[in-house]
Amino acid sequence: MSLWHIAWSYLWNRKFTTCLTILSVALSVGLISSVLSLRQELEKRFAEEGQAFDLVVGPKGSPLQLVLGSVYFLDSAIGRTPLHVYEDLLKDDGFVEAAFPIGLGDTYGGFRIVGTTQGLLDHKWEGMSGDIRTPFALAEGKTFEAPYEAVVGAVAARKLGLVIGQEFESMHGSIEISEELREFDHADRPFVVVGILETSGTPFDRAIYCDIESIWDAHGAGHGEEHSDEGAEELDWSNSVSAILVQLHSPGQRFEYEGWINENTDAMAVVPIQVISDFFQDFLDPIKGLMMGVGYLVVVISALSILIGLYLSIMQRKRDLAIMRALGASSYEIFGAVIIEAFWVTTLGIAVGWLFGNAVTYLLGLILAQEYGLVITPFGLSSEEIRAFATVALVGLVAGILPAWQAYNGDVAHDLADRQ
Repeated sequence: MSLWHIAWSYLWNRKFTTCLTILSVALSVGLISSVLSLRQELEKRFAEEGQAFDLVVGPKGSPLQLVLGSVYFLDSAIGRTPLHVYEDLLKDDGFVEAAFPIGLGDTYGGFRIVGTTQGLLDHKWEGMSGDIRTPFALAEGKTFEAPYEAVVGAVAARKLGLVIGQEFESMHGSIEISEELREFDHADRPFVVVGILETSGTPFDRAIYCDIESIWDAHGAGHGEEHSDEGAEELDWSNSVSAILVQLHSPGQRFEYEGWINENTDAMAVVPIQVISDFFQDFLDPIKGLMMGVGYLVVVISALSILIGLYLSIMQRKRDLAIMRALGASSYEIFGAVIIEAFWVTTLGIAVGWLFGNAVTYLLGLILAQEYGLVITPFGLSSEEIRAFATVALVGLVAGILPAWQAYNGDVAHDLADRQ
């Protein structure tokens, strides 16, 4: 009978203790795995959509708020930019391949209404994996062709129950308003749904799109800037936009053109993929580090569980080990058998923990897809996870050294005589 089989048999002769030890390892590995998977997948998803446009141009302020508001629809616009900035970009054939105005300020049922041009719904780009991304593909209906015609993202349509031909009334700001404040909505200017987008698994699923002239008209006479949630400077709505999404002839022109706009105009230009990268490094990496620290603390506790469990097991079966020695097993084989037990416990804990962590990531992914249109793909294995698991495995094996040494140094004659 091999040492591997012997070690396995000893473990399952004390099933309850073994399962508890495996569970303690699995909890630590699950925490580490879910943190790493979720962080990696979120960064990948944000980076994918960040590649959709080479530049975002808007009023001077927070680059992160500008990108989150105009690309991911997760924040309010930081103000308004004169319309001539957009018109000047369209004329710059040397750099600009396409530019799309974005008008924000109104919502329906908590979802952003985005005023833009038809060109945005035709926009596509090459993703990080080389595939062509088309998040604005229609599932049914048509694109907007006139003011107050709306094309609804898949998540927004599903949650709001919107269908082709249905009318709805937009309202100022990003929250629902009470009846006494209904004068701030646009009941006299209802939108009609003319198209619904296919599910793309992107934040673009969470918005409602219309011609930007609808936004300008809705904020005309009697709908002043003071009701907007943007806190913007006083600009005529018909002569301004919230942001401009810019596609350049080449991604290599991003930083050059960004610098030119920032130095020569009153607007601010940012590279969205760079802003998102900085966001993850500056804000989310410290949180990841904290969670990883907690995970490794649990690893240490798990190692203590392995050490105590194996040590007590050695004390209980000293006579069995002495019999093995008397039958010809060497001290090294006894030492190896105990180390193999630690290996089995640690390996099974890592496997169960990886499954547990990815199951948690999968469930969180379902929530993110429903609420934010971000599709998370769990059950991968990154190099960072492999390094973390290797560390856990090493700690588990080290925890088995003391019990193995105790078994190695056992007194055969004394242990054979001991019938307890």
